[in-house]
Amino acid sequence: MDVIQKFFSDIEKIKKHNRDSSGKLNMSAVVSQIENLFETNNRGFCDLPHTLVEYWEKKYVNAELDGGAEDLSRECIDKLCAMQAFLNNDDETDCLTDEDWREMADAVNYEAEDLDMDILSQMMSTLVEKQAL
Repeated sequence: MDVIQKFFSDIEKIKKHNRDSSGKLNMSAVVSQIENLFETNNRGFCDLPHTLVEYWEKKYVNAELDGGAEDLSRECIDKLCAMQAFLNNDDETDCLTDEDWREMADAVNYEAEDLDMDILSQMMSTLVEKQAL
């Protein structure tokens, strides 16, 4: 199992453990725990993980909740997994849109001075490749 599969599996476990007796998902607890998982998995990236999960929640989670969803879709979870892949320098990022790449580029630029130079260089390389800069 690779890192992204493990991350996805951990999200599914969070969802499983946050259902009531009728099977309804406690969305606020799930989203909070998923965001915490993402930030914990990416401690070496300063505040960048927090910025990315805020964007994910605003762009994808809130859109689903506003649409009446009672569960997070696979597409929504895949977006966060792709952001995790980006931070891991993994190429499993196909589901990210041009807008996602631009938002991530803005976040990386904002955090650039606090990031490790090797990590920053790797991320900037990917962002240039994705034409996000």
